[in-house]
Amino acid sequence: MLDSLLIRRALPLMVSYTMLVALALLSDYYLHVAGLVWVGRYLGITGTFFLLFSFIYSARKKKIVHSGPIKIFLMLHCWSGWIGTLMLLVHSGVHFNAILPWSATVLMLIVTGSGHVGQYIYRKAREEMKHKGGDEKFYWDSLAVKALGEWRKVHMPLVSLFLGLAFLHILSIFYFWNWK
Repeated sequence: MLDSLLIRRALPLMVSYTMLVALALLSDYYLHVAGLVWVGRYLGITGTFFLLFSFIYSARKKKIVHSGPIKIFLMLHCWSGWIGTLMLLVHSGVHFNAILPWSATVLMLIVTGSGHVGQYIYRKAREEMKHKGGDEKFYWDSLAVKALGEWRKVHMPLVSLFLGLAFLHILSIFYFWNWK
């Protein structure tokens, strides 16, 4: 039972996602109790920079960044994405007064969940390939590439849509900012 697929691969990712949401709710609650709600505004800016930093993995894959182990860039992508999402969730809080930022928040949660699914597919493929050799290794390698390709067909449009909503949210902030 403890060696099942669910326990070894899926459960840690489900715990990670659940912890992300729970930690965001707790942080928002304590900021409200402590009278530090204004901190959430700055977490939005910081979280955005963390998410932008997470794109360094894509830059490495597309060879815009030329050196460094891809595994390290993937790890940086996952961690900076998780931390950035946490900060942006605290930033958005439980204020349901605007459609655009909440649409971006919901889409960010979907993209983060999709990223967790991608991690699952990647880990499963890596583990399968570790135990196989010869033609069987080639079979699992090609299967993993196909699975990740199918996942990217869903993940990348979601990321693009999220970036569009986030960009509109940032533009609306500058538009409605009190410039006087």
